[in-house]
Amino acid sequence: MMNRRQMVLTGTAVLAGCAADPRLLGGPLPTESGAVLRPVFVATNRKPSADPEQGFAGLRSDMLSFASYDISVPPDRRPGEFAFPRENRDARTQFLVQRQEALEAHGMMARINADLRRLPRGKRALSIFVHGYNVSYPAAVFRTAQISEDFGLEGPIVLFSWPATGKLTHYVHDRDSALFSRGAFVEMLTMLTRSEADSTMILAHSMGTLTTMDGLAALSLMGRQHALDRLDAVVLAQPDIDVDVFRSQVGALDLDRTALVVFGSRRDRALRVSTFIAGRHPRVGSAGNIEDLRQMGVIVVDLSNVESTDRIGHTAFQTSPELLAIIRSGELAERIVQGAPGQDILMQGATLTGNAAMAIAYLPYVLVGDG
Repeated sequence: MMNRRQMVLTGTAVLAGCAADPRLLGGPLPTESGAVLRPVFVATNRKPSADPEQGFAGLRSDMLSFASYDISVPPDRRPGEFAFPRENRDARTQFLVQRQEALEAHGMMARINADLRRLPRGKRALSIFVHGYNVSYPAAVFRTAQISEDFGLEGPIVLFSWPATGKLTHYVHDRDSALFSRGAFVEMLTMLTRSEADSTMILAHSMGTLTTMDGLAALSLMGRQHALDRLDAVVLAQPDIDVDVFRSQVGALDLDRTALVVFGSRRDRALRVSTFIAGRHPRVGSAGNIEDLRQMGVIVVDLSNVESTDRIGHTAFQTSPELLAIIRSGELAERIVQGAPGQDILMQGATLTGNAAMAIAYLPYVLVGDG
């Protein structure tokens, strides 16, 4: 049996797979590159960095800052494939910054609404992404562009970047920062739900799901139901939230109006470490409590059998080509919407190795809109 010190050291080695130190590097975009430009809007409660190639640091700020970027996405890239920019920059193989701009709140809203108006009515969708633990600001910006491209999002996407330090040894500090960010998240979401979007979705990952659910609970306690009512879906990818804490947060959402979806995996090694650090209290994203979640009215998508290039199994939702293809096609959402209460839905597709990449969607026993 490992003692606590051995487990934490082993966990640090496991989580090192998430580590990266990218910079906000730009580069030429040759006409023949075939790269796609993806706009990313940002709201952050990080303090500005003295290094312009970092943008914002891992330090906490009491103020929200806003920015926008145009990120070039390399052509001829399988969904899930990703490369941060390097000093030897090449738009054909790396994600690069093509434009960046600091904004005020009203300026960002004007830009978001302008982008929404370019879409036909009924398809004016706004997406919000909240990153997880051990993610630097540049990494969060580039990953948001990747998600926008690989999910096939047509409407604008806003990154909420909370002050994660990007250091493996700062797990507890980052958890406190995630909780500290509740007020900033509430401020941002209240602003964005006044947009001209026909639909609004939140996608949060790992520790960022704690900020998200805590913020939604705060909105409910503050009586800002109008903001909650504008949310069509909240998707939590492998959430690092205690199951009992989550149960208390779910009540903030009217699940007859807002779909709550959890992506979980029993193969998520990062969440195993988190569970150990938390005194062996299970995490929502570990997919060990599917029946409890279904009873709460939550849609659960089990990714345990999905093949991913992520060796620790913590980012399958953004690294599995097969899963991304299913999400981008709309098949997953369509089959969930058309499903019956309590139904188990098998999603599968052939991988490069010839194996079946399987995800199972477990529908709640009372579906959204029933009754």
